Formats: sequence, C-alpha cells, structure tokens
Amino acid sequence: MPTEQVLKKKLRGVVTTRKISKAMKTAATVKYSQLSAVYSGYSEYSKQCRKLYEDYKTDFAKVFPQSKTEAPVCYVIMASNKGMCGNFNSDVFYYAENLLSEEKNETELIFCGEKTIAYFLNKGYKSVKEYTFSDVPKFTQAKEFYDDLCDLLSQKEYSSVKIVYPRYVNMVRQYPCVEELFNPEGTGNSEEADVLFVPDKETVINKSAEKIITSMLYGFILETAIGAQAATVMSMRSAYDAAVEYEEKLEGEINRKRQSRVTADVIETFAEYFREEE
Repeated sequence: MPTEQVLKKKLRGVVTTRKISKAMKTAATVKYSQLSAVYSGYSEYSKQCRKLYEDYKTDFAKVFPQSKTEAPVCYVIMASNKGMCGNFNSDVFYYAENLLSEEKNETELIFCGEKTIAYFLNKGYKSVKEYTFSDVPKFTQAKEFYDDLCDLLSQKEYSSVKIVYPRYVNMVRQYPCVEELFNPEGTGNSEEADVLFVPDKETVINKSAEKIITSMLYGFILETAIGAQAATVMSMRSAYDAAVEYEEKLEGEINRKRQSRVTADVIETFAEYFREEE
C-alpha cells in the first residue's frame, strides 16, 4: 500500500495535470469558437463551390496544364500543427499511408501542418513542398497555396492532385477523406440542357476556375483547423474530467490514511497513559 507521502506526491502531479488540461481546454474552446464563426459563414459557399466543381470537373481540369494518366499523383496531406487532440492526426496519417500503399502511379507529397511534416519525414517520406497554416487560417493562405499548386502543375506532370484531409462533421466527429483535383479524366454529373452560360461555357469555366478551386482549398484547410480544435477540446475535456475524478480518489485515500494515523496516535496516547497509571 502506498504511504501518505507517496499519495500526496501523486496528488500534486494530478492537480498540475488538471490545471494544465483546463487551461488547454479553455484555449482550444476560444479558438474553436472563432473557427466556428468563420466556418458557419463559409461552409455553404464552399459546399456550392464543391458541387459546381463536381458537376463540371472535366471542364475545370482542362483549364490547367494537362498530363498523361500514367504521370505521378500529387498527394496533399493535411493535419494539425499540434498534438493533444486524441486520434485526430493519427487517423489522417493511417488513412493517407493506406492510400499511398494502394496507389498504382508514382507519388509526390505535399505536407500541411507541423505534425504532418514531423510524422512523414520521420517515416522516411520526402516532400516537394511543406506548409504550416495558422490556427485560424486566412483565405489569403489558400490563395498562396493555390498559386503554388498551379506552379507545380506547370513545372511537373501530374495525373491529378489528391487532397487528404479530415472532414469536419461536428464537434465530436471528424473523419479522413480524399478529394481529387485537376483530373481531366474525371466525370461530371451536370445536365447541360438545364444550364445557361453567358457569354459561353468556356469563358465562364475559365474565369471561375481559380475562385472555385481556391474556395475549395480554403474549405479543406478550414475543416482541418476546426476539426483539430474540436478534437483538442474533447480530448482536454476528457483529461480534465479524469484528473478531477482521480484527484477526488487520492484525496479520499489521503484522508483515510490521515484518519487512521490520528486514530493510531490517540490509541497510543491512551495506552501510554494507562501504563503510567498502573
């Protein structure tokens, strides 16, 4: 059985853990609130951009430099800058590694997020580019990212660009998925007869391609950021609750040992007194 001194030492450690987890939960909650405000105002626009791209993905892909279908695939892997967010990062990494192992074409990699960079470089993977976006990403960062992707497409041959990122559903659910961009072999599902292009389809596609794809990229970056903060809030909440529960348990054990010690001291005192009386 641990002594009272050992229990007090454990208690000090648990109290420190509780304070740290509470502070981190508070900080993550603030960032999550900021991101939630941005995401709620942007998600519907991003959703419509994705729908438009899916309907005319073949047309949008033709705006950019074309390459052969056997050319390498560029994978963009997005995760958070920090840990302490449960399985959020590891789920993305495991999913991405499975995709890479199953890919038939050669691959080139772009890493987004400090944890992504550290994980894959430690695994021996090489990257053509690395990015670290802010905790509350700006649209300008997505625009710079888009410009870099266009430069890569003009310099190298890629059959497509695949974005691996954690899709945000709600505060307790995020799951990894992949979206494919710039693929001329893709198929759309639009009904041409129902759409009127002014002045013509080619002009509209060419003029809107940059805005549509940049908006999609910003949506991916934003979902990664809000998912990371949501996962951090939930993880730190669990750590805080566990620390509070263990702290109460340790305090109970310390109180019982203290009471036992006091009782033993009282018994010893009375025993000594009766011995002296005799």
